[in-house]
Amino acid sequence: MHIAFAIFKVFPHGGVPRDLRKLVAVCLARGHRVRIYAMVWEDAPLPGAEVVLLPARGLRSHVRQRRFAARVAAHRQQHRVDLLIGMNKMPHLDVYYAADSCFELKARTQRPWAYRLTPRYRHFADFERAVFTLDARTRILTIAPHQEDAFRSVYGTPAFRFHALPPGIERNRAAYDSDQAALIRAEFGVGPSARLLLFIGSGFVKKGLDRLLVSLAALPDAVRTTTHLVVVGRDKASRFKRLASRLGVAERVFFAGGRDDVPALLQGADGLALPAEDEAAGMVILEAAVAGVPVLATANCGYAPWIAESGAGLVTPEPYDQARFNADLLCLLTSADRPAWARSGRRLGKDDSLYAMAPRAVDVLERLAAGQELRPVAFHAFHYAPGDPRYRDLVPVALACRERGMAVRVYTCIWDGEPPREVDLVRVPVAAMTMTGREARFRRWVDTAMGDTGAACAIGFDAASGMVADTLPETDLASGLPPGTGAGEIVAGTPRGALRARFDYAADDVVFVILGGDLVDQGIERLFVGVGRLPQGLRRRCRILALGRLPAGFGAGLRVLGLGEQTRVVEDGLFWRDAIEAGDVVVGLPYASAANSWAFDAMTAGRAVLTHASVSEAALVREADGGIVLETPFRQADCDRAVAELVSNADQRRDWQRNGAAYGSVSARYGRAAELARRIESLCLNRGDSQAREVGGTRAPILA
Repeated sequence: MHIAFAIFKVFPHGGVPRDLRKLVAVCLARGHRVRIYAMVWEDAPLPGAEVVLLPARGLRSHVRQRRFAARVAAHRQQHRVDLLIGMNKMPHLDVYYAADSCFELKARTQRPWAYRLTPRYRHFADFERAVFTLDARTRILTIAPHQEDAFRSVYGTPAFRFHALPPGIERNRAAYDSDQAALIRAEFGVGPSARLLLFIGSGFVKKGLDRLLVSLAALPDAVRTTTHLVVVGRDKASRFKRLASRLGVAERVFFAGGRDDVPALLQGADGLALPAEDEAAGMVILEAAVAGVPVLATANCGYAPWIAESGAGLVTPEPYDQARFNADLLCLLTSADRPAWARSGRRLGKDDSLYAMAPRAVDVLERLAAGQELRPVAFHAFHYAPGDPRYRDLVPVALACRERGMAVRVYTCIWDGEPPREVDLVRVPVAAMTMTGREARFRRWVDTAMGDTGAACAIGFDAASGMVADTLPETDLASGLPPGTGAGEIVAGTPRGALRARFDYAADDVVFVILGGDLVDQGIERLFVGVGRLPQGLRRRCRILALGRLPAGFGAGLRVLGLGEQTRVVEDGLFWRDAIEAGDVVVGLPYASAANSWAFDAMTAGRAVLTHASVSEAALVREADGGIVLETPFRQADCDRAVAELVSNADQRRDWQRNGAAYGSVSARYGRAAELARRIESLCLNRGDSQAREVGGTRAPILA
């Protein structure tokens, strides 16, 4: 593989040039040829790599950058490479290494409107748009959590173009040498009882050095007079020296410039602070943490979640408040939790993923250069509703495919709720006089889109999806794929949830739960009739909790049956898991044969089930002896007797609940999203780009 990197400026101690060196080292170690385009090179040479200097003239930096990008494109035309990776944003890239945050988002939220009239703004906006716009082809390597969210919120960039990378710190950061620590403290005149606070980073404005100086001056006298701040980084320091003098802390602040002995500095430090105004990653906070140095960072640092989750220090929340940061800095320097923060940071250092950025990035580059990037997988759901059992597995399976590196696109006509950010949601703009006509147009629209985008395979979740290519397996025993594919959220024997108290359900109330996008289709009126025909004493103990949509006209029927006050219909704002936890009996009595229901989830949670034999999971209810399965064809009289037994026979109901919980606790039927994603990936790889799709009335293969 012959790859090229493009970077504006290579200089010592810079974070992006350091990442470039890591990537180049791995590429060379794997036998690849490497070329580096640079406008300015102020660092040591890189042995083994071809460096092409393309200096550009201009009074303003954005003019020089535009001319440099044009020269890179021209040189590449004459000297071909397999991939061009940009360490900065610019046009004509195959891959962008996202070391910077979203410029457009900052321009909209942190700058006055007049800024967007300047040539500087237009330049940076154009270069960013060339990478992230919807119709661009550039792949993006993100280096910190939430970067993808920011760029997609502005540009709508398809999710499949993003490839998340782990951190990439050097392993020598975790080493400790007491002699080196003593030498560092002696160099800056920090005694054993004093505190050495570090600020490390080139770009003092962006990384918030002024905030830290203000906070240092605000410390109580007893703490401030024993604290020494060492500022490490390459930048113009005169402005900040003047600020330190005005604040009266100049004698406590030492500007050390750029240094190569960061591991030794960390060993001698008592804390590290990074109150950044904008920081895409903040590698130094992880380096400090694994060295056992307590860390204080602002929440906008990309790696701040690692500090918060590992307990390696403090994270000041956004929006930034100086008083809050002042208090956090005092806590960082004086808290009794400091030893615990240090231990947590060293434990974090044992996580191998902290050091895996460069190998993982080169893995992605190799796949892209070889044309082995998987084509998108298309999921179809005509009307997605979280409470509809047909779609229970859609999101978990889609996310599992995304975790395996597959691009996932979901076609839908109607989507209730917020879609997951990791997948591309395509809302199909079709309309018709009837729902049947709308579904037919949906199928045709999606089939055309499939041909245009070259999706690897299609996964249909309902009849309206039309068997366009492949179908998600019917979740019955015959298909070979057990139900509960993607759920994995119900623990066997789940206790009653807080929802019972919220809805004022008494301890001896029998709560029937019915779930489904369209409650009429799920047979809710069958349940209404069964409960309504109970003797008065039993009927008073019954409650019905329905999650889904119910036509307004049903209110009159409920009043006739005397169930108006005992029934709650929740169309939105309630998760199916909470509804199951609140119930005693989960009911599934659909009018049509159903390939999926909530029976397995209900039994796993320790809830009795009432269903009928045309539901695929009825076989599991029988196998587990977890409830009542009515025979088909459905007879209301049988349903009435079953409802009466579930209410009146508490001992039998508890037996069914125990049986279901025991069945769920030993079953391997749950949480199969990862396995199905692996099968989908295998199908995509085995087909190859030349294999024709199966369309129309052809029976699609079952992924089992």
